[in-house]
Amino acid sequence: MNSLTQFKKIPILPLLIALVLVAWAAGTAQAVISDFNGDGHPDFVLHKACPRQTAIWYLNNNVFISGASGPTLVAGWYILAGVADFNRDGHPDYLLLDSGISPDTEIWYLSGRTLVGTARGPSVPRVPSGWEWWGVGDFNGDGYPDYVLYNANTRQTAIWYLHNNVYVVGGYGPTLPVGWFVVGVADFNRDGHPDYLLENGTRQTAIWYLSGRTLVGSAYGPTIPSGWDLVGTADFNGNGYPDYVLYNATTRQTAIWYLSNNVFISGAYGPTLPVGWSFSQFCDPWDYTCCL
Repeated sequence: MNSLTQFKKIPILPLLIALVLVAWAAGTAQAVISDFNGDGHPDFVLHKACPRQTAIWYLNNNVFISGASGPTLVAGWYILAGVADFNRDGHPDYLLLDSGISPDTEIWYLSGRTLVGTARGPSVPRVPSGWEWWGVGDFNGDGYPDYVLYNANTRQTAIWYLHNNVYVVGGYGPTLPVGWFVVGVADFNRDGHPDYLLENGTRQTAIWYLSGRTLVGSAYGPTIPSGWDLVGTADFNGNGYPDYVLYNATTRQTAIWYLSNNVFISGAYGPTLPVGWSFSQFCDPWDYTCCL
């Protein structure tokens, strides 16, 4: 794993700004989802690019209950990439990515929606090694979330095992086929191991079942309808199976697709996002300077 852990850090802010524009144009934003109030129901994290404000939308299944302000992201072009309970205090924490100047990752520890502390995480070797942060899940069953990395040049994935914010060891995961990308991590077959949720350019989805970081099986999931994007996954109806979160950027409408493993059962509309707020991990292209 030397190629994943050793590289010469160089500033790449102009490159990342360009990547933001490409990602925005491609509609690749992902939802940040977790249970912030401990009621057993996943909640949405929304992001307002300027002034980098976050908000928590508390849900009961697909129904909006109330909203509250979360921490404001700091200058330095930080990106809210995901949430997970890194310090095992029972509260999900923010995972932030920066502009490419060390360190690359940072954990913001929350109690509910309140920021209570921060810590540096490991740096992702984006340049020159070509790796990017791609997701988070507990792959070795130690109770601590781990990083999923992806190398677009080789289509290889890798798992970085963490102890809270500290890198412990890394190992390669499965290589993705051409045209497919990881859009989520969740345990779809309820075997206690997180799986990869994949999507391709034809709007087809697939589940890659993993045991640790080893691919042990796969199955197609439902195809996403035109006009909608698959932006995340979580168990909204409490049946133990992760569901799809869909988003229509034109109407700002959300929807939940309820699954049993890889099989679509039914769907329901979720809340409509207010103007100016987004699931997006990035600044809008005309607003990127506010994140510097």
